[in-house]
Amino acid sequence: MCGLELPELEQSVWQPYQDQGVKVWGLHQGENPPEIEDFIEQTGVTFPIITDDGYTLDKVAYPAGVGYPYPRDVIVGKDLTIRAIRNSFNPSEIEALIEELLAE
Repeated sequence: MCGLELPELEQSVWQPYQDQGVKVWGLHQGENPPEIEDFIEQTGVTFPIITDDGYTLDKVAYPAGVGYPYPRDVIVGKDLTIRAIRNSFNPSEIEALIEELLAE
């Protein structure tokens, strides 16, 4: 998990947009449950953290040709199509995209 990105995602995306139907999930692969629980407690992240120990989400979250996979932000529209994949978290860029998608 990216300890730097997730708390910022909590504050700039999850908290202001969750009441408008925006969903945020954290994905962790390979960490053991006590480490994840400690991380959540330390950072105060309140959005769901899902486990993918079988790495089944790799095909969606980490497709070939879009750079190093960590961290990775996948933005999905209301129609459930992938609208953007980002390798770095830029709050203003993500917020602008969310506003655009909410307006559709």
